[in-house]
Amino acid sequence: MLFLQFIIDKTRYVLAAGNIIEVVPLVPLQIQPNAPAYIAGLMNYRGKSLPVIDMGRLFAGHDTALRLSSRIVVVKLSVPSQKVRHIGLLLEKATEILTLEETEFAESGLENPQAPYLGKIIMDRQGMLQLISPQNILSAMDLELLFPASDGGQ
Repeated sequence: MLFLQFIIDKTRYVLAAGNIIEVVPLVPLQIQPNAPAYIAGLMNYRGKSLPVIDMGRLFAGHDTALRLSSRIVVVKLSVPSQKVRHIGLLLEKATEILTLEETEFAESGLENPQAPYLGKIIMDRQGMLQLISPQNILSAMDLELLFPASDGGQ
């Protein structure tokens, strides 16, 4: 199975390719005043507004460095009572595709309710990789903020 690797503070993570719609280069974002700090802004994605989550801010408390290897990864989410939605994830060093066996991933040994998006782990020659579940990145409150039920599930 294919996975996109990204790095935050020297820690390696992977996203399953099946969750990814598209990997796009950095584009200007429309900053949203008074939004939660981890919301980097909104991007124009194929003529529609797409919220972008700064994964460095969410995971490590600091903005993702804007490097040549930084990307916005568009992923799909299932939003209760709505159709599948998309968000962008602003990721650093998101340039490597890995082929890994999903059955090789094991429980991490740490249940962290504050970070439900952190999944199973796998070891390779470079060390540990942790699987990220995009579905669990946003809380129910975040989903209501970004995708209000009253917008008709556009």
